Amino acid sequence: MTEIKLRGLVIKSVDIKESDRLITIYTHEMGIVNAMAKGARSFKSRKMSSTILFCYSDFVLYQKGEYYWVREAELIDSFFGLRENIERLALASYICEVLCHVGVSQAENDLLRLALNSLFAISSDKYLLKKIKAVFEIRCASIIGFMPDVLACQTCGEKAGDFYLNVMGGYVTCLNCQLRQNNNSVHEENFNESNIVCILPEGAKTAMAYAVFAPLEKIFSFNISDTDLDFFCRACEEYLLNQLERGFKSLDFYKEVSV
Repeated sequence: MTEIKLRGLVIKSVDIKESDRLITIYTHEMGIVNAMAKGARSFKSRKMSSTILFCYSDFVLYQKGEYYWVREAELIDSFFGLRENIERLALASYICEVLCHVGVSQAENDLLRLALNSLFAISSDKYLLKKIKAVFEIRCASIIGFMPDVLACQTCGEKAGDFYLNVMGGYVTCLNCQLRQNNNSVHEENFNESNIVCILPEGAKTAMAYAVFAPLEKIFSFNISDTDLDFFCRACEEYLLNQLERGFKSLDFYKEVSV
């Protein structure tokens, strides 16, 4: 029976029968992998601590029929700090739910590294949670093929000042060009889904560009004012959700418990 060794993050866990656990792992080597961890919910099982949601572990799997089964699992990091309050836990759940939706059965290490860095940031309590969330959203969108053009106005090339993000088009326009576009629209109903825009003051636009292009190990290391942060967070959420054309229950829960 062939065995494979994988390293990955448990992004979904479902209890099966009395003591089994069906897990979804986002792995470095194969992307999304679903595997059955037999007896993993038993207190006597060596797999228990390494197959829980949010755990980053080394796995030895074997294939039996159409399914993978966990033979061995060794915990690397449980991100224990994110379980210390409900808001952190809710944000971590949102990140994992997004991965479950966008992940595929092939390697995408940047997306996994982004998720791991985000969970570590949540766990360490070093950054504001809403900042972590927004950075994850815009960089996730960029990694999976929806990178926005946020360096300069698409129409005139202006790089400084206040901007608008065209959510569905994935580009920014400066204040003057956006006003001209609005004036050229004869009827208000012409502003359909493809014309959803978010205000991006200069500081928020700079933050978005940084989050799109910065090295993953430094992705949260930027300063932004409280006012610009609010615009940045709204734009990043709107952008990801509209590109994916869906919402997430875990995001709704996060908003309920956020303070």
